[in-house]
Amino acid sequence: MILRPIRPAFLALAASVTAVAAASAPATVRISNPAGSKIYFQPESLQGYQEIAAPDTVITVSDAPIYYRFVGDGGVFHPVFITPGSSTEISVNTDGEVSIKGSNERENRFMRDNNYICRVPQTIRTYSDEWVDYNEKAIASLDSLIDASGFDQEFAATHKLYNRFTFLNQRLGGLTLAKTFRPGGQKIEIGPNFYNFLDTLKFTDSRILTIPKWFTVINNALEAKEVRGLIPADNDSYMISYANAIDNKKIRSHYLISLLDLTLKRNYLTDFERQLPAVRTLITDPAAAAMLPDLEKEYAKKAAEAANVAAGTQMPDFLFKDVDGKEFNFSDFKGDYVLLDFWFTGCAPCRAEMPYFDEVAKAFDGHGVKFISLSVDTGEELYPAWEKMMREKPHTPEVLSVNLPDGFNSPLLGKLNIHGVPRIMLIDPEGKIVESYAKRPSDPKLRQQLQQLTKSKQL
Repeated sequence: MILRPIRPAFLALAASVTAVAAASAPATVRISNPAGSKIYFQPESLQGYQEIAAPDTVITVSDAPIYYRFVGDGGVFHPVFITPGSSTEISVNTDGEVSIKGSNERENRFMRDNNYICRVPQTIRTYSDEWVDYNEKAIASLDSLIDASGFDQEFAATHKLYNRFTFLNQRLGGLTLAKTFRPGGQKIEIGPNFYNFLDTLKFTDSRILTIPKWFTVINNALEAKEVRGLIPADNDSYMISYANAIDNKKIRSHYLISLLDLTLKRNYLTDFERQLPAVRTLITDPAAAAMLPDLEKEYAKKAAEAANVAAGTQMPDFLFKDVDGKEFNFSDFKGDYVLLDFWFTGCAPCRAEMPYFDEVAKAFDGHGVKFISLSVDTGEELYPAWEKMMREKPHTPEVLSVNLPDGFNSPLLGKLNIHGVPRIMLIDPEGKIVESYAKRPSDPKLRQQLQQLTKSKQL
């Protein structure tokens, strides 16, 4: 992540943030940093950090109320609550101490003194039932503090949601990250009741739209519901299924806009084209509906750029080799559906998907689907790492593990618009592309799609 001086222009946020209705009056934030300490200030929903280089900076905030993140010298984190028309002054003295004053001074002082970050004693195993219980009690205690402090109803209700979403983000997203980056394939243990809360979880308070990472939390929750069978896995209409799980129409509208935006970012162009007509009628909030034209323009642009790998396009033939040097041509696999997984050994998300790839391959063994794990490792370091992994990894006979000659430098990657991995492609028995950007193996919608294509029963 490249750091750059902060400018008011950076507040033109992604769709998942701008979905929040603009405030009636802008807020002003003045930041004084005479000693030139390394400090950062930005909405909590943004990734990375925006450094403030100037000793005195004035920022205009157009989306409010909203939570911001101020990071002082030494990495100390301070949440900052901004409301419409407010004025906030943040000062960093020569010792690096931070003071936050202004319109929401009392609220910001409370958040500083009661900053909830899901921290538990070292004796409690992360993601155990004890870990869940500890955090639930911590949130309940903070709720009582908020009620006893006499804050106005708006801040009290919003900050209760903020704390709960902080926990939900760690409970769902944190677990996913832990599984992705687990050392040496180490199993992540969770409590037997870890997901029970999904049975009754609802999103009804539109204040949710002011909470950092609100879309990420809701989307992770709906995907987890889908995996548990609480929402049907349907590759053709999952957006409708997700939308129907959200009762509040305003939240539903902005969620769908953000989901469509995410779909484009993931290059699931078939999903966008196929499901937009059905969900359009559910985007009833005017502020959300106003974003649709821009998304449709982005789709048209991406569709034109991906025309060479559109559904129905003939897959080019190419050669690959297994760890013993045996050569294969892609055309050898005509007559079956083929699921191609492009990856390399240094990619943690790629390796996290491997157990799921193996599971799906085993489920569809004998059902007309071939599974090819295609490494793009090349060079004096990466290729030996792949070779070593293949020699040591438990053999899954349903998966053909091979390497693409020239790896990252292969012309094939350019022909297929592969600029990053993991990249899953689904090819039909005639060698034509079904999905250039197929769902990942951990997504139950991939299995459901294969069932439909092969006319298999539930596997």
